[in-house]
Amino acid sequence: MEREITVIFITCGVAILMGILAGSGAVYFFNRIPGMWLCDYGEEPSEELLHPTCQRIKSTPWKYVITGFFIIIGIKLGMEDPLFAVPAIAAIWLLLEMAIADVKYMIVPDQLIMLLVVCGLGFIPHHALGVMDCLWGAVIGFGVMLVIALVGRLMYKKPAVGGADVKLFAALGLCCGTDGILVIFVLTTFISAAHFVWLMARRGAKLSDERAMVPYIALSATLYLVILHEMSYNIMIQF
Repeated sequence: MEREITVIFITCGVAILMGILAGSGAVYFFNRIPGMWLCDYGEEPSEELLHPTCQRIKSTPWKYVITGFFIIIGIKLGMEDPLFAVPAIAAIWLLLEMAIADVKYMIVPDQLIMLLVVCGLGFIPHHALGVMDCLWGAVIGFGVMLVIALVGRLMYKKPAVGGADVKLFAALGLCCGTDGILVIFVLTTFISAAHFVWLMARRGAKLSDERAMVPYIALSATLYLVILHEMSYNIMIQF
């Protein structure tokens, strides 16, 4: 009993420390990202992006909101599986940075996607089928989004899915495997569709309006990693 209580206290303490670092670090890092990361290829950064003291996102209240969020998920994941919690929290942190960049600047830095690929190495022991599950997840994620991008271009005569979204889904497939990337794709589809219907009803949004997709992808991936991953893993083990 004492051992269990000690483990709980240590887990909560580490989660609180990681939450503080993640919350403060998320704001600080985004405000210090090189301006070139937040521009399209061949585009010059604006004065805002080049200004060394510009707060692209405000410290208050976001530092505290993000800190609380990571403390909560850190405690949950840490109590379930500390070794899974580390790459999962790192991946969610990177997805948060990408989502903010997509909302503010309609860009997803390739550098952050590459860091997410590196995170994928930490997920390998947590897949029932090992490294092959990661590789097939990347192939499926890339392939599904590429098909959607091509079909969208044919139908609407303009990009329906950005190249960054395709690369992001490939990186997520590497992290979450075949079952995970399919769950994330379904969640992203439903969440984005539901939100857009709400926007059309409340604000008169149009189908032709451009939207940042990464926030929906990040939310879906977070739901999978925090809530649905263990369920999915147990199902794969049974089969």
